[in-house]
Amino acid sequence: RVGLFKWPMKSASGIAADWFPRGGNAEPGAPPCPCGICEPPPRPAPPFTERHLQCIWADERLRPALLTTAGGEHVQVEHPGDWNTGPGPDFLNAALRVGPELRRITGDVEIHIRPADWQRHRHAGDPRYRRVCAHVSYYPGILPAAELPPGALQLTLRLALDAVPDFSFDNIDLLAYPVAARATPPPCRAAMARLTPAQRGAVLETAGETRLRRRAEWLQAAMLDRGPAQVVYEEVMAALGYRPNKSPFRRLARLLPLDRLREQSGGDPVRAYALLMGCAALLPDPTTGRRAWDAETKTFLRRCWDAWWPLSAELLPRQLPRTEWTLAGLRPANRPERRLMAAALLFAPVPGLPERLAAIARNPQGASVAQLLALFELPAAPYWGNRLSFAAAPVKEAIALVGKPRAEAILLNLLLPAVAALGAPAAAWQAVLDALPAEETNELIRQTTLRLFGPDHSPSLYRSGLRRQGLIQIHHDYCLGDRTLCAACPLPASLETLAT
Repeated sequence: RVGLFKWPMKSASGIAADWFPRGGNAEPGAPPCPCGICEPPPRPAPPFTERHLQCIWADERLRPALLTTAGGEHVQVEHPGDWNTGPGPDFLNAALRVGPELRRITGDVEIHIRPADWQRHRHAGDPRYRRVCAHVSYYPGILPAAELPPGALQLTLRLALDAVPDFSFDNIDLLAYPVAARATPPPCRAAMARLTPAQRGAVLETAGETRLRRRAEWLQAAMLDRGPAQVVYEEVMAALGYRPNKSPFRRLARLLPLDRLREQSGGDPVRAYALLMGCAALLPDPTTGRRAWDAETKTFLRRCWDAWWPLSAELLPRQLPRTEWTLAGLRPANRPERRLMAAALLFAPVPGLPERLAAIARNPQGASVAQLLALFELPAAPYWGNRLSFAAAPVKEAIALVGKPRAEAILLNLLLPAVAALGAPAAAWQAVLDALPAEETNELIRQTTLRLFGPDHSPSLYRSGLRRQGLIQIHHDYCLGDRTLCAACPLPASLETLAT
């Protein structure tokens, strides 16, 4: 039995095969043993990846103290930027000091292994990379200045890292980042550590209520200007766009206002969908793509064009440029073509979401989180109930147009503040406030909890929805606009008053 087994790895050419007869095939390139147990070995992994370079850039303990641009100027990293785990540059809002005069340059930072990766990844034409102030690569090389945003620096790491005697990529624990990126704990962490668990929770809940109150005040002012129904329509549309398409969704809601949408669609969701898709410049051209469309798709699109075409001349001046939309890198379920059907189902009928929300605010008896989430329980969606794209075949299982996590996020950021803005009595909603669902953990929440509590803390401290809202508010109030690397932040002093 032992003689039949061979380890799936070829022998190194410098080691005699008779020393380790089970260590691999004797002849380089020979096929695996005929028994089929072994498979050809994979190509060896490179010694480092782009993520290694991101860790080096983020961590001042790993990053060389002095870097040099392609033009020979010395660069000091005042702030490496905020590690971006979403689409776009690797680090946002960095600050660098350049040259003998230490002129300050701010913007985003993109990390690559080779300079040409910028071109290979097609960043030059991507608007998300317009604020890049430094392109950092491991290997040296110079890109044409026209390929990069104006004034962007080109930095290389290899020579600087080679000058560090004990540096090794093997010493970088990739799983520890971005948590381990900061060597010196911020002062708010020490102040928070001196508080009791109850006091820490109270800080987060106070910040959470502050966030909801400010949101309600903003919504109330907007409602006085544009009307409650239109504001709810705009804000839900923005939420359906997620971060990549938040802005074009809101713009679409203003270019095709709710009253106009309902008037032109007659309350029919499919007609409303056709108008939204047409104004968004996302309605497929019926003269193209027919080979990839099945019969149901052709029928549905024909119905949409029958609704859009008579009004297209009137509405075309309102049409968004297609370039406004971010379509690459989206999960299929989150594409705007699907989300606009959710908007049509929520807002075309009367009463729709705004009217149902206003009714709950007027009669809050029995108000609950479940009652608010039920506003997003949509009827069977025409066409999109079990599809992810026009070209893909339908699937057996239903695919929600608005999933529970997205509905909970809209509840937190819009529905509850909107109820307060509409004048609902606060006492009737206290139970809802205490039972708010926790927003999904994201990079902003992770970074704020790291700053406040360090890498070793219990997540139970911020499991409630209100406390997570507090983390977001602390980030916006204290961290987002801070350009002093915490030196002038007033939060630690505020926390100290609770500890005394």
